[in-house]
Amino acid sequence: MALKPSTRNITRLFRQATEEQIAAGAEWYAEAHAIAVRFADTYGVTVSVAAGVIAALSPNNSWGANVKLAERYIAAGGLDAGYFRQGLAKARRIMDGEDPITVLNGLKVTNFYLSILTEGREGICIDRHAASLAAGVRVTDGIHLTPKQYATFAAAYHRAHAILVKEGHAVTVAQVQSVTWKLWRNKFWSEGAFDLAA
Repeated sequence: MALKPSTRNITRLFRQATEEQIAAGAEWYAEAHAIAVRFADTYGVTVSVAAGVIAALSPNNSWGANVKLAERYIAAGGLDAGYFRQGLAKARRIMDGEDPITVLNGLKVTNFYLSILTEGREGICIDRHAASLAAGVRVTDGIHLTPKQYATFAAAYHRAHAILVKEGHAVTVAQVQSVTWKLWRNKFWSEGAFDLAA
């Protein structure tokens, strides 16, 4: 299925959010950053390494499972099984000191890493849900965007961000993505089903 993003789909969904939903969505990457900080403090790695390992182990993983696996990985100093070999290998390279940007190389995971590292000030993570809501079509299977397609979706989010800022919303592009992502997910999953368990 060829998905085409619409800036209007993004702004329409964002405008449906309550103030509480906007605040919660806007804090998503700050909370993810806090988890990376906790891992760094607890296990003696840098925040960049912790965020990089989280990103490397994120594909095809729920957020809660992603965080638990990343913590197990960092605490053990690496794992040889329990996830995709490629993801484990990337996490190992990051733990060994390579630059996460170079290691991750995929647009989605690299932007996810940047958004976690900067508390949502940078990056725009276009995953299946972000692409679905921008296109206005629910996609239940994984998607693969070419670099050109990814840029098209990212541009739609940037345009939506510019419109929403003019309307008085003090959000970043990554926060526009996280707010709408949570709203879109909540249409199809119960609240909290994809969040980290307490």
